Amino acid sequence: MQLHLYYGPGVRSMSRSWTAWWSGAWDPAATTTFDKLPGTFWLQALSARVFGFTPWAVLLPSLIASVAAIAMLYVLVSRWLGPGTGVLAAVFFATTPLVAALARTQIPDPVLIALLLGAALTWQQATRTARTSPLLWTAVIVGAAFQVKMAQAWLVWVPFALAYLVYAPTSLARRAWQLALAGLVTVAVSLSWMVGFTLVPAASRPYVDGSVDNSIWSMVFGYNGFNRYGVDNTGAQMFGIGGPPGKAEGPAWLYLLRDGVAPQIGWLYLFALAGVAAAAVQLVRRRDSAPATAAMYLMWPVWTAVHAVAFAGSVKAHSFYNLALVPAVAALAAAGAHQLRAAYHRPGWQRWLLPSVVAASAWWAWELSGRFAFAPWLPAAALGSGLGAAAVLAAVNLVRAGGPTRAVAFGLAVVALAVAPATWALSVTGKTSVSDAHRPAGGPASREVASVLSGRMLRLLPAAQVEAITAFLDAHRGGEQFQVAVPWAPQAGQFLLRDVAVLPVGGFTAQAPTVTPQRLDELVTTGALRFALVDGPQTQGRPTVDYPLYAQWAAASCRPVPGYTQPLYVLYDCRR
Repeated sequence: MQLHLYYGPGVRSMSRSWTAWWSGAWDPAATTTFDKLPGTFWLQALSARVFGFTPWAVLLPSLIASVAAIAMLYVLVSRWLGPGTGVLAAVFFATTPLVAALARTQIPDPVLIALLLGAALTWQQATRTARTSPLLWTAVIVGAAFQVKMAQAWLVWVPFALAYLVYAPTSLARRAWQLALAGLVTVAVSLSWMVGFTLVPAASRPYVDGSVDNSIWSMVFGYNGFNRYGVDNTGAQMFGIGGPPGKAEGPAWLYLLRDGVAPQIGWLYLFALAGVAAAAVQLVRRRDSAPATAAMYLMWPVWTAVHAVAFAGSVKAHSFYNLALVPAVAALAAAGAHQLRAAYHRPGWQRWLLPSVVAASAWWAWELSGRFAFAPWLPAAALGSGLGAAAVLAAVNLVRAGGPTRAVAFGLAVVALAVAPATWALSVTGKTSVSDAHRPAGGPASREVASVLSGRMLRLLPAAQVEAITAFLDAHRGGEQFQVAVPWAPQAGQFLLRDVAVLPVGGFTAQAPTVTPQRLDELVTTGALRFALVDGPQTQGRPTVDYPLYAQWAAASCRPVPGYTQPLYVLYDCRR
């Protein structure tokens, strides 16, 4: 296990200073924040404070959240379609490659999903009873989820509100004002920390990374919000975010079939489509007399659609964002299996639906696993086991076997279809490299993630060079508050983890104006800063480069240190 190259050093800082913890500061001196809200990092820092700053302690909240999500999905689906279907949903969720991968990373998404499923539990109770209190608890939990993943947390209110408005057993007027009140509570809880942070004078708090104006609002709703849809109203182009949506891997309407999406979450798409078909039948024909059950048939497909549209329309949606789709896909796949199993026990043509879907799913698993040079035996194994299970199901039909035999055949089909996703999920346990720590995906890397790595990992310095610079800085340390200024936060983190007093410049993108040249002059003049590290000629000229004013300031105001002008970096001595 290794920590994220950006999140790890920041959590270390937060675990050692309550000021840094509250403000979501990335460095011990609290000069700059993360480029996200600190909800997940609060939990990780608290765990590190209790158990020590070790990888397992920092990753513990993600693991707990992932296990809790499995349990909560089981409860949600059990209340909907029974315990057996709940077990299926939990198994489908747990064997999804992206779930297994993210459970051992610092990525905020596992905590987000646990909170959203907790909100779904209280929403489900509210939909059954039409009581206001569980709906308000839903609002509070969604507000807490906002602290983890910002406005993405609000997306669940689309399926929640729609299904509640249609199916809650009370008058339409009461449903409307209940939802309005819940919306206000969500907004109040969501924005509470941001308001408190804003009330602190800028001089007494860290600079907000991800903004060009030191505004938490710009970071949340600009850099992490509208800018991801091509709306450049807060410096999006400066951060390298721009261009039309839906161009990364083909048209947006094929988003769920992309190489960076389908192999991570989509092995059971065909069963999920069966679940959607069952939902359509239930909702159109209104055969189900229980409104709460019908509400679930509406909620899960809308959950899927809303998140898929949001991610497909973004100009910057990482593969790991798709974890938000997994609960709905798993629940719908379980619902599809539930309906197909019921049809399998009926006489007539319907009993052939299950063997047909199992056979089609076997082909789909073969197609997905064949896209990558990963586990060469897997495509044939996935196809063979799936087709074999479909043949057993068909043979049971032909001999007209009874219920127990059909149950065994159904179980065999579930196991056969789990071969491919489980193999991908288990593959993450052997990943230990730095790039793998940054790449939260099961199985082989997608092209999208590989492009992220190639654009950012090149900025890291080799460990031997970091050690050499650290030794030099320690040997020349005086009474400075900051031994060295370093561009790009993950690069600065390489020194922070070696207990070097670092002044991070440029934030996560290396372009945010976290420290002005005037402030750098003040720090040098007062003896608070002596050295400055700048990218060398071999790493310049990329789309993401050092905050230009910093590099210009260092070249004009400081002197290169003899022996420390290298292809990847230049170390300057700024003492006057």
